[in-house]
Amino acid sequence: MNCNEFISLMKSHGAKFAPAASMPSITLANTTLQNIRAAMLPKSITDLYMQCSALNLGNGYIFGPTEIKRGNKYPIPSIIDINTKLSGCPSLLGKTVFGRNDLFWFAFDSFGTYFMLDNVTLKQLRKYEDPYKAMSDCLIAGNI
Repeated sequence: MNCNEFISLMKSHGAKFAPAASMPSITLANTTLQNIRAAMLPKSITDLYMQCSALNLGNGYIFGPTEIKRGNKYPIPSIIDINTKLSGCPSLLGKTVFGRNDLFWFAFDSFGTYFMLDNVTLKQLRKYEDPYKAMSDCLIAGNI
């Protein structure tokens, strides 16, 4: 699966998309993640951000480089805010959380490997070879 196929799949499920992120906001997110010793954004996330900065499907979210306001609903926090708050968690050392739903958190490491994490302990439950499969599981499980 590639980025365009992933976006098409999420549209077919009714996901809501925030506008594309600017290159400066993507660069700032990468720099901030590096400063807190989290993994920098892999190409698959950068490609996604260039088309939409955040996604929401039911209770599943993929965080963008900036907070997304949603009217009278809670805003979708930025990937920076989430990872700054979680930066002291030993099980996330070298990882960046990019999404969550009611059941799981989702993260990637500096090698571009994606993971499903336990909602409470943040321990690794599953490893993904395909980044878009991880993103799909994050959003679609949030719609169940």
